[in-house]
Amino acid sequence: MAAAVTCSDRKRGKLHQVFEPSFDAKECRRDSFVNQKLNYMHSNPCTGIWNLAKSPIDYRYSSALFYETCKQGIYAITNNKELDNINLTQ
Repeated sequence: MAAAVTCSDRKRGKLHQVFEPSFDAKECRRDSFVNQKLNYMHSNPCTGIWNLAKSPIDYRYSSALFYETCKQGIYAITNNKELDNINLTQ
């Protein structure tokens, strides 16, 4: 992990690079695509090697609790539908 730190990052004090840089961003235009990504993010901590919670709403760092029950968890969540009326380019 230390070998993956760039020289400029090392000069700023960075010690480790955990994730590879990624530029595969996709614009979320359709509700079905947004829902697919939310489902993936919410399910991810409960599957595979992670197995951090029995269900997505049990994982305390997830927004799943909000999307399924409308209750805020430890972080304030804004429903993605509310972003339709916000200009994010300013």
